[in-house]
Amino acid sequence: MLEVREAVRTWIAHGTSVVIATLVEADGPSPRDPGATFAVSSAGDLAGAISGGCVETSLVEAAKAIFAGGPACIETFGPEDLLDAGLTCGGTIRVVVALLDPRLFEEFDDADTSALAIRLAPPFEHLVVTQHGRRGHLGSADFTHAVEDEARAMLVAQTTAIRAFGPEGEPIGDERLFISTAVERPTIYIIGAIDFAKPLTTFARVLGYRSVIVDPRAAFARPDRFPDADEVRNEWPDDALRDAPINERTAIVTLAHDPKFDLPTLTIALRSRAGYVGAMGSRGTNEKRLVALREIGVSDDDLARLHAPIGLDLGARTPEETAVSIVAEIVAARHGRRGGALTGGAGALRGRPTVSA
Repeated sequence: MLEVREAVRTWIAHGTSVVIATLVEADGPSPRDPGATFAVSSAGDLAGAISGGCVETSLVEAAKAIFAGGPACIETFGPEDLLDAGLTCGGTIRVVVALLDPRLFEEFDDADTSALAIRLAPPFEHLVVTQHGRRGHLGSADFTHAVEDEARAMLVAQTTAIRAFGPEGEPIGDERLFISTAVERPTIYIIGAIDFAKPLTTFARVLGYRSVIVDPRAAFARPDRFPDADEVRNEWPDDALRDAPINERTAIVTLAHDPKFDLPTLTIALRSRAGYVGAMGSRGTNEKRLVALREIGVSDDDLARLHAPIGLDLGARTPEETAVSIVAEIVAARHGRRGGALTGGAGALRGRPTVSA
């Protein structure tokens, strides 16, 4: 539900009812993974996507029926429905469509991490589990507690799947529930408050990243210059990164191509757990940078993690094109891909490659 959270928050604040469609099962190829959501407001506003256009029209009609007093339902779409609302990719998906309880959303919205459990049978009850507690009920107390415990375990592992329980929460049974997990937005630290940083913060927001711009130059590091940035820090990058929360989902990019910014940034970033580290500059600048980093003790293993010159080879020239190449490389690195055109390739289109690229 993270992808529709901001829109739903606004709709609820205006007193608008909301129906949420959640992709719970996918057999064969599908445009989105289970957990994808599509939101419809009673005012006709839309947010998110299940298929990118194949089935959303039918889901809007299902939402209208619920707004009119109808029950929650599960909709199935497959290639045989092509003339109506089928999937051109050849798979079959099942989508639970239900009226959103604002109290459930409040619990979800207040949490950095959460799990959503949906019973895959009428009346399709929902349960939200967070680090603070839970909201919702699934029938008996024992059953609800069993699902909560499983959801918490899946939250730790950050997995999304269907689980089966017995009628009182036993680990084996016919009661199927879809449990999806959502974690806090990953962060991208952008070193250098230059023109290239502005479109990068815009694309980062679209991709669900929290962006933090760091630059010690007060004239450059101004929030009004970067309206899409979540935070603008007027400080030296090594001070900002030294105690910053950094994990495998974090991206760190330095756009300054200035040694007094690049070297302290990359020394910390390459020794951290950051999943992506990139540095802007020409090939000549990068060669000099590598020599300087080796001289201050950065190992070759750490240097092998550096994406420099930064971005995929798109022939980018403008700040906007360069930002596209950078975020494209971040996405590729996150999924274990090297980038490049899909035309003429082989293997799965999404997820990690089955063979080395």
